[in-house]
Amino acid sequence: MEVIKEKEEEKIPNKALIITFDDGHKGNYKILPIIKKYDIPITIFVCSGIIGTNRHFWFKHDTIDSSELKNVPNKKRLEVLKNRGFKQTQEFSSRQTLSEEEIKEMKKEVDFQSHTMFHPCLPKCTYKEAKEEIFESKSKLEDRFGLNISAISYPNGDYSKRDIELCKKAGYDCGITVDYGFNTITTNPYRLKRLSVNDTDNLDELIVKSSGVWVYLKKLFGKTSQYGFSDEPIKVEDIE
Repeated sequence: MEVIKEKEEEKIPNKALIITFDDGHKGNYKILPIIKKYDIPITIFVCSGIIGTNRHFWFKHDTIDSSELKNVPNKKRLEVLKNRGFKQTQEFSSRQTLSEEEIKEMKKEVDFQSHTMFHPCLPKCTYKEAKEEIFESKSKLEDRFGLNISAISYPNGDYSKRDIELCKKAGYDCGITVDYGFNTITTNPYRLKRLSVNDTDNLDELIVKSSGVWVYLKKLFGKTSQYGFSDEPIKVEDIE
């Protein structure tokens, strides 16, 4: 691939690091002064169907156990949400995400990229659903906010071969996972790894997880992730 060859030829600094945030929560705006002060390379992956609106994240709805719905077909997930009083296009009285004005202000300092439209688990989507989430997120972010979208973060860290191919066709240069480990020049650009850190006020936990020690210990003791790569997405017969 020409894109990969070009990237390989670029000089990457020693111990290169990018700090990333997923979803585009409204609280991200509060870190803008810190980003400016320390000139930190920040990427925020946003859900284009939710940011700049009063729509809410489905996994934050009061009556939802998100772990219960991450492993069911996307059509079933949407049906359960509807039965529990939630629609992904529903406007609420308050917002959970960055506003359009905040994004326009932050984009001078922050690299905004795609996190799909509404944060589904892509391998649980049909081909049509996955394509819409991947393609429309990119085009909407570019058209509405004037962003240059070249990367996508897979919601929940779940992705399949099919989803990678769709991302390539949509024009993304890379895909970001939450798979364990570090990246090298030979890492598949559509399966880039990350060190995940939960929202926490515990500085010790932050240090241990961001250093990679936590991941190393989990792998050492044979702990496997509940999310990640799938050879095949969900089958149509499993949906009907």
